[in-house]
Amino acid sequence: MILICPKCKTELTQIDNSLRCENNHSFDISRDGYVNLLMSQKSGDKIGDSRASAHARHSFLSKGYYECLKKAIGERMSGTVLDIGCGEGYYDTYGGELYGFDISKEMVRLAKKSNKSGNYFVANLSHIPIKSESIDTAMHLFAPFNESEFFRVLKVGGTLYSVIPGENHLWEMKECLYDKPYKNDEKPPKTEKLTLVSKTKITDTVNIGEEDLKELFSMTPYFYRTSEENKKRLDGVGDTALTVDFVILEYKKGLTK
Repeated sequence: MILICPKCKTELTQIDNSLRCENNHSFDISRDGYVNLLMSQKSGDKIGDSRASAHARHSFLSKGYYECLKKAIGERMSGTVLDIGCGEGYYDTYGGELYGFDISKEMVRLAKKSNKSGNYFVANLSHIPIKSESIDTAMHLFAPFNESEFFRVLKVGGTLYSVIPGENHLWEMKECLYDKPYKNDEKPPKTEKLTLVSKTKITDTVNIGEEDLKELFSMTPYFYRTSEENKKRLDGVGDTALTVDFVILEYKKGLTK
């Protein structure tokens, strides 16, 4: 096992139905099969996505609108894999050794339910409870970029696949919502520790109904930046041919960084 204690950073070992370190810090494995390694004074149910939003996301993704990205990510996994901010585990199709974490307890519960063989835990990406230099392939989709932690957990020669929205992602939805929609800039996250070695565009057009389009909109950052008046523009829009556009950024951990 490559999990470490979030309190003292020593290796965790499974003993019966808990994970324990040499300093006797203990973390129970839930009946759903995941473990909470998030160091917080708040209840795990009040951190990250709520139960309702987690289930809404799970329902939306299960309809296959992002299948092109799921397939592309699945083809890139090898060795020991870490899904950073795994959500409900939609992209975790890998059959090998896979670890996934999210700050949302409900997201992790759904991920473990969907992927029985995966090792899932609740954690924050600012302090990933994973041994240094233990990951061959890391996945990072639409989440904050913590280069220090990503660099630390990757093996030398390991790969990070980071996904950002392509310039035309959800373009037709934005055309409907805004008088002057803008395209995404496709700017890679800045990093001095990892080397960007490739950029791959993944694009598809999906047919989406009005209710699913509204659900998707509610899951995006645009929802909180859009006036109530403009939100109503999606009422009566009907079925839409929607562009889904992603950029997969491939980073490598070299010998000298």
